[in-house]
Amino acid sequence: MEGYAKVAHLMGQHNECAIFRRFSKLNMQNLLYLHAKLTYLEEDLKELQCKDQAEEGREMYSKDWWSLAQARHHDPEKTQWRKFLEIRKTLKEYNSQLSHLAYLSSFKGPKKYDLDFLRSWFERPKMGDFPLLGADRESWSPANTYDLIALQRRQSSDPFSHWLTNSFIPFFHNILGKRFKQPLPEDPESEICQYDEGCLGGVVNIIGTVVASLVPILSIVVLYFVTNILVRLGLTVAFTGAFSSLLALLSRARRVEIFAASSAFAAVQVVFIAGNNGYIP
Repeated sequence: MEGYAKVAHLMGQHNECAIFRRFSKLNMQNLLYLHAKLTYLEEDLKELQCKDQAEEGREMYSKDWWSLAQARHHDPEKTQWRKFLEIRKTLKEYNSQLSHLAYLSSFKGPKKYDLDFLRSWFERPKMGDFPLLGADRESWSPANTYDLIALQRRQSSDPFSHWLTNSFIPFFHNILGKRFKQPLPEDPESEICQYDEGCLGGVVNIIGTVVASLVPILSIVVLYFVTNILVRLGLTVAFTGAFSSLLALLSRARRVEIFAASSAFAAVQVVFIAGNNGYIP
């Protein structure tokens, strides 16, 4: 398997690598040309309308579509109607291009890790080994990064999942994972190994759940053994800050949700401090 078929095979097997150019400048230039053409056609139509309004037998064009579209005696060439039909054709092309461009704009750029992997794949001898020879081989170069879109961009994850997937797993694979992880059977020569993203997500969810459960209990235990009120207040601030930081790192909760959870957690600690003097041996 060589050339475009090889690239297509990679993108088909790994959808996050289906990265293409948006061609923003060309699309915008094409839209501007259509926009300009419609502007000139609109001016021509206005002139024809004014001219026909002043001509005997054509003054009904602005009020009667049949007279305008089927004009024979007073206007055999049907100039105004032909001009409008030309505008209708250009409008259809313009609206279609505008809709397509709006749709393209909804696509986000690829994840940095996925784009770096694709570039690396193109260059490595055991992977792509420069499968494309034409000018399009530079489509994924750094100069075109701003213009690239991912057809199926991986969903945004929490910071901890991002670090685990993009930093820890590659480091782990280079040190230990490659000793027991087998390459993909459909392309063993590439030495590409795949870790189950769903499994990694499950690990992160377990860690997040355990930590979220332990921090409130730990704070109550620590506050129980501290009797100095100032130290207790300081520990409340520290635990609340740690709790909100862990929520931000281990979950995809919104800022308002983190604020609400942290406020509730702080309130629980304050109630505990107010109703308990701590451990007195």
